Amino acid sequence: MAVDLIILWIASRAVVSQARRRWLYAAWMVGALALSFLCLKLAARMEPRGFDPTPSLALVALRVGVLVSALEAYFLSTLLWMPKLFDRLEKVAAELTIAVRQLRARKSGFLTVISFLAFLGVGLGSFALCMTISIMGGFGNDLKHKILGNNPHVVVDRERGGFTDWQPLLRSIRALPEVSAATPLVQGEVMITSQTNLSGVILRGIDPAQGGAAIGLRRELIRGRIEYMEDPSRLDHLSPSDRRPVVGRGELELPTTRLDGLSGFSDTGSLRPPPPGAPTDPLPGIVVGRELATNLHLSVGDEVRVVSPFGSLGPLGPVPKTKLFRVAGIFYSGMYEYDTKYAYVLIPVAQRFFNYRDGAITAIEVRLRDVDLSDQVVAAVEGPARARSLRVRDWKQLNQNLFRALKLEKLLIWLLLTVAIIVASFSIVATLLLLVTEKGREIAVLKAMGATDGFITRVFLSVGGLIGVVGALLGTSAAVLSAMVMKHVGIPLDPEVYYIDRLPVLIAPADYSLVFVTSVGICLLAATFPAVLAGRLRPVEGLRFS
Repeated sequence: MAVDLIILWIASRAVVSQARRRWLYAAWMVGALALSFLCLKLAARMEPRGFDPTPSLALVALRVGVLVSALEAYFLSTLLWMPKLFDRLEKVAAELTIAVRQLRARKSGFLTVISFLAFLGVGLGSFALCMTISIMGGFGNDLKHKILGNNPHVVVDRERGGFTDWQPLLRSIRALPEVSAATPLVQGEVMITSQTNLSGVILRGIDPAQGGAAIGLRRELIRGRIEYMEDPSRLDHLSPSDRRPVVGRGELELPTTRLDGLSGFSDTGSLRPPPPGAPTDPLPGIVVGRELATNLHLSVGDEVRVVSPFGSLGPLGPVPKTKLFRVAGIFYSGMYEYDTKYAYVLIPVAQRFFNYRDGAITAIEVRLRDVDLSDQVVAAVEGPARARSLRVRDWKQLNQNLFRALKLEKLLIWLLLTVAIIVASFSIVATLLLLVTEKGREIAVLKAMGATDGFITRVFLSVGGLIGVVGALLGTSAAVLSAMVMKHVGIPLDPEVYYIDRLPVLIAPADYSLVFVTSVGICLLAATFPAVLAGRLRPVEGLRFS
């Protein structure tokens, strides 16, 4: 970087002749591009196949070096080629010729200090806004992907309770071309207790043979198998690796009181092993989230008690219903809320546990080939569903508060960082006012030669427009380059803290274009007052003290 700055100083101060300066530009460009390419190749070789959440210091330094070298090569090469760009702009129109010469230094043909600061302010503001939008968009896209991966895209249910005679509706939904899977679902709120702790969860009954939620569940299992839930007897023949407990990093094992029974609850089993020789049926399997397994200190094969508030009627009133289950698997969805609040069992087991008779279910969950077609599916299903007093909701309605909050957050970030660009535009106002004061004699001479007020106004508007266009172009293009490097190389995050292993980045051309247009518009507005002031300057006032 020090060598680059020395070369930039030599070029800008005109220490060498213009012919040698061109060779200096070319040599520096080749070296900068070669260095960036070498860093990218080294990063690609050192990047582990499975992303390591705790990379070595050398790998982190290389990733940072790739990003810094790429930005350095881009900015310095752009600044070195800027004189040639200005040379071409001077040949476009008379207004641009005068405007460009106001921005350039007389000796070197490079930028003046004030012009450079104006370009830098607009560029940094545009860069910050684009990078913030990219990172926020990456988090929002990752969140949307996880929500759609763990939740149905369309849900058909009743506001309260279950419903029967759902098979004809299910067949009609599956016949739609936009639907990839449609399955019945039984769910309810329960409490799960282990030997050391308890937690409230949503128990969901699914049918693994019909896809639906089971598709994402199979993909997210980190311990156990779905087959253990279908055939719990296989849990008696587990390997030692499957029985390993899931404990978060840095977690302390604290002594706790054993919860072997709950007073006032109808007991249908015990966590103690049965006496030798006693005939026992295999306990039904249950799949829990990683965080829930960590909180309850569970591993595959352990027994848990599930408690429902809706039980039988006893002498003193309703008695909560309890049932023993055996952990058949542990999943990791990437969302803390899902990993702590959801547990899965087979749908017949859930129907018996929640006392749903005649094959009643609570919902039909639908997964689509394209989530953007949810409105069409809702319109097609809404008629038959209303005939059965059912409601139909898509993923946007189910998560409208969350996505509305994300949009509001993005809007607020837009407003805050746009203020930064507006503050940077004050330097444009100061630059142009200083130019009007310094160049009063030149303005008077131009008017004496026949230049109109509109011509002078267009000259100073061109100065502001050049600062806005070049500065915004530098900032947005640097943000695109940084986003591409960050997406390829990756910035590691601690998954135990952020629940994500790397910083997500979304490249959004539409947002970048909007940032560019906004920045240029603000700069033109900032240049309007000094330009009008310059256009109204009287030739007599400009020549009075000359």
